[in-house]
Amino acid sequence: MKNKLLIGLFAFFSVLNFTACDTEPIDPNIIVPDPVDPVEDGTFTAKIDGVQYTALTAEAFISGGAITIAAVRANGDNFAFVIGGNTAGTYAANQNILMFTQGQSESGWQSINPANPGENTGSVTISEVNTTNHTITGTFHFTGYWNGDGTIEPKEFTEGEFTVPYSDPSVNPNENTFTATIDGSPFNPTTINAQEASNGGISIISITALDQNGTMSVMLSSDVTVGNHPIATGTVITDDVQVMYLTVGGSGGPAVSGNVNITQKTADHVKGTFTATIETASGNIQVTQGNFDVTY
Repeated sequence: MKNKLLIGLFAFFSVLNFTACDTEPIDPNIIVPDPVDPVEDGTFTAKIDGVQYTALTAEAFISGGAITIAAVRANGDNFAFVIGGNTAGTYAANQNILMFTQGQSESGWQSINPANPGENTGSVTISEVNTTNHTITGTFHFTGYWNGDGTIEPKEFTEGEFTVPYSDPSVNPNENTFTATIDGSPFNPTTINAQEASNGGISIISITALDQNGTMSVMLSSDVTVGNHPIATGTVITDDVQVMYLTVGGSGGPAVSGNVNITQKTADHVKGTFTATIETASGNIQVTQGNFDVTY
């Protein structure tokens, strides 16, 4: 299935972060006015410090007992939520992931106060998971704290409302395969999701796999061709490929070297192998014997 927005949160952040050639400094006092474009998929609105935000595209994904919601407007400003449940109810903001990122920034405002993680920062309420229409409806409000370098004031996100379509791989299981070895141990995911996403005029195929220890993503330019593609610059925009890995504890990131070898590719299917070296504060993560065969 081809979607306009990445559903897996990890993949969603990856596309947003790597579509920019340069990361521009953020003026925290500026909120770019809403575009006039109509919402194409779902509805998602909120106020950011009192200024209206209306998403151009918003979608959701249910997997492993969690709901992921992603919303983006034309200038790239985006919300990304990971909610630790898949039923109607109210979920504390500081016990889940609610995040807002402006345009091309790699950092943003999160629903956890790093100086006081126990602070009640707000909530998100899922009022309905409609299994007939495959939509999720809810509301939210939270105080967001800057998670990047420097000191930037918190933002207030209020009057949040959404009704977004969702996909659930357990409803229509496929025959996608994805395996790898991480530092000599097998990575055997329980969930594999392949999507084609467009953002800012750039189209990317994202293959995301999750196991109990973390999330791995192989990113491919939609124009990538059969053959071997080295990971050299750290961006899918210039290399046509990228591999990322993030542990459940938050360690990891994009590969600094490696390669992706595309062995088969059609309009909706891609197969290949990969290796990657990922730098972390505690040392490198070596990904070897990577294989994928997916329909997107």
